[in-house]
Amino acid sequence: MVIGNLKLRGQVLAAPLAGVSNRPFRVLALESGASLVVTEMVSSEGVIRHQKRTLEMMTFQQDERPIAIQLFGANPEVMGSAARITASEFQPDIIDINFGCPVRKVVNKNGGAAVLKDLGLTRAIVEAVVAGAEGLPVTVKMRTGWDNSLPVFKEAGKIAQEAGAAALILHARSRSGAYSGKADWTAIRDLKEAVEIPVVGNGDVRTPDDARRMLDETGCDAVMIGRASMGNPFVFRLIDDYLRTGVSSAEPGISEKIKMALRHA
Repeated sequence: MVIGNLKLRGQVLAAPLAGVSNRPFRVLALESGASLVVTEMVSSEGVIRHQKRTLEMMTFQQDERPIAIQLFGANPEVMGSAARITASEFQPDIIDINFGCPVRKVVNKNGGAAVLKDLGLTRAIVEAVVAGAEGLPVTVKMRTGWDNSLPVFKEAGKIAQEAGAAALILHARSRSGAYSGKADWTAIRDLKEAVEIPVVGNGDVRTPDDARRMLDETGCDAVMIGRASMGNPFVFRLIDDYLRTGVSSAEPGISEKIKMALRHA
């Protein structure tokens, strides 16, 4: 899979997880078969203010590449400035924009999935981040819309593509759906058919069979694993092996799990 000027070795990506996707998690994910890791979401306001905690969340080492730093915010000018700082001071492989977070403290500030309520703002933010990224590929992670009554993912995806995004990641639920119910994979298929840039599917991929089905049913270019990897970094290896060979690898034994837990600690 190719995103802008970055070629990934496989089709299994590790999702950004607030409070989880720190350095130890990212290292283990890559060692276990993930082709890309993403930082926890980072506030663009915190970036431009050079807040210590924010900058710590953005810091990574070379053994965490390829890596994306994910930014969120609702002000295009601030997001563009944050992207510029991110590109010049941290130099990740990708800058990712969060249009998917459903958490109240984020959407109450019009960030995350709330941006999808205003497609003009969606365009302005993507354009500003692309301009500030200094040539780094920019991706957009989003939901299907604010609620199930008004899916906007196809329009938002086309806008992001026109604004210069190099790839789209769709969590196939609306903001109101949060993490409950069943992800609507048909939305991933519809988005893939609507745009020309790569599309990554996200939502309810827990097993190698799930990943294979998502790729086959939607035509998406890769899958992103979130909650299924919490406490189980082995899932990246199991899925990656299955997608490459069609053969299921052996599940990790108890000794391997203990060794991994100690390494994580």
